[in-house]
Amino acid sequence: MRDTRLDAFRGLTVLLMLTVNNLPPGAPGWLGHGPFGQSYYLADLVLPWYLFAMGAAIPYSREGARNKGLSPLLLELRILRRVGLLFLLGLGLTSLQARRPVFALDVLQLLALAYWVGAWLYDLPPLRRTFLALALLSAYGAAILLLPVPGIGAGVFRPDENAILHLNRTYLAPLGLRGLPSAIPTGAFVLLATGVGEALRARRALWPWGLLGLAGGLAFLPFLPPDKTYWTPTYLLLALFAAVVALEGLGRLTALRRLLSPLGTNPLLAYALPIALKLTVLSGFLAATQTFLLVRFGLPGGYLYTAGYVLVWSVILWALDRKGIYVRV
Repeated sequence: MRDTRLDAFRGLTVLLMLTVNNLPPGAPGWLGHGPFGQSYYLADLVLPWYLFAMGAAIPYSREGARNKGLSPLLLELRILRRVGLLFLLGLGLTSLQARRPVFALDVLQLLALAYWVGAWLYDLPPLRRTFLALALLSAYGAAILLLPVPGIGAGVFRPDENAILHLNRTYLAPLGLRGLPSAIPTGAFVLLATGVGEALRARRALWPWGLLGLAGGLAFLPFLPPDKTYWTPTYLLLALFAAVVALEGLGRLTALRRLLSPLGTNPLLAYALPIALKLTVLSGFLAATQTFLLVRFGLPGGYLYTAGYVLVWSVILWALDRKGIYVRV
């Protein structure tokens, strides 16, 4: 069972990703990632929106499993298979970028762990699930503020001095697990998004979830700034609010929803394939094309490169959707 609003939201996220990942030098700063503690720029929406779409899709996936009569054991095995394949694909991209085998946590690996948390805890009653997600976010935020850093103390949250950074550097980086604490807030975020998915599936109002995100984000704001690097609760809850606003808008704009939906039916391929090709066979061609357009036309030429890149991938994703070709894990 598919929901065109969710597909359109994923399509919007894919469109944003392709755009911000290929901005020309000299593009306005607000199109990229914000500095430390200011993660409210355009590019800062992409990854939490991927997480949001992943969580919102869990109720649909679980309904499909029930319709197929999957036993609890087979369901658990399917979840573990998805987690494992997503994690392995992430390791492949990380190693491709490093040009050597690497075991580390990067974007897809984090998505895999966050999905695991959301899918594993989804069977809890909705209210208990929501409270648990908020409790995990609160506990993570409290840990940032209360855990003392040797030689610095507690309550310090700076880009080069904070409890999460100390934990990553000192204990987790030697094991290739730098970034593992981020699975707590991102998993909680996916768990919150399952509630939005249920509201979508039941055709219920989404505004309570948007209000929850806004109120929660503002409540955390005096204590922690919105920051993507450390996945602060403020950042994630405000991203939840922005996602619900986008979903509500897409629900009312039928033409835009139809335009974006085909881009959102292959979100994993839309993320992984452009990166893999850019790192391998297309690296020289793409760099040379962007350089030529920048030299020949200046910044407008850079935007022309970005638009062309986005258009090509949009056509590819549209064609795959038309032919019913979908890549799943």
